[in-house]
Amino acid sequence: VYKLVISIYDIIARGDLTISVFHTNNVEELRKFPQRHEQLAIVERSPIKGADDFFKQLMSFPLKLIGQVSKNKSILDIQNILKKNLPKTLRDIPFYQLWISDMAQVCEVFCKTLNTHEVGFCLATNRGCRRYHIDNVPMRLLVTYAGKGTEWIPHEAVDYKNLIKGSENKKILKDASKLKFMNIWDVAIFNGGPRGLLHRTPDIALNEPSVLMRLDHPSFWENINKDQKTLKVMT
Repeated sequence: VYKLVISIYDIIARGDLTISVFHTNNVEELRKFPQRHEQLAIVERSPIKGADDFFKQLMSFPLKLIGQVSKNKSILDIQNILKKNLPKTLRDIPFYQLWISDMAQVCEVFCKTLNTHEVGFCLATNRGCRRYHIDNVPMRLLVTYAGKGTEWIPHEAVDYKNLIKGSENKKILKDASKLKFMNIWDVAIFNGGPRGLLHRTPDIALNEPSVLMRLDHPSFWENINKDQKTLKVMT
């Protein structure tokens, strides 16, 4: 975190902190994102028929499912992660398999984007990132399948000095009219680190359930699990 703050200070001093967005309607285009200059890529998509009714039922089950999804058996990996936590009545709905296939395709594309054999997978119905923040990871992918999409701020609306000081959200946001939100079903990839995207969970999603898939480099959850095991040993 300290290194991230120092890097942001350096960028502010140079005056070259910008957030540009790459829009596409082809999820395969995300494979090119690491070579592009934009900090955020958004694949614009429409929900699959049957999504609303299915997710209304799904959101009655509090979920936070974590696992690894491989490029070569993505459907099977996701099915194994979900089957122990979702009732058979939900898994028997035809839309369920369509949703599994959609998540699997996105995982496969992100594997190719990161040039890895697998990705870290997290599916949650409760979200708690209340404060504006920049992820201390190289790259992250989000898809909000139901509920309000992630809130983010373009650089011109951010008071970075208040961000670095740890000030409250209203002091970090200079112009509320410039707030942006990721749309449901859109696939978003964005950078972390000193040139990363400033974002948070919107207020409505803090208080109501939603369905969010988050993908990371496989080392992300591996490191978290190692830290948790170390903490248990120490306590």
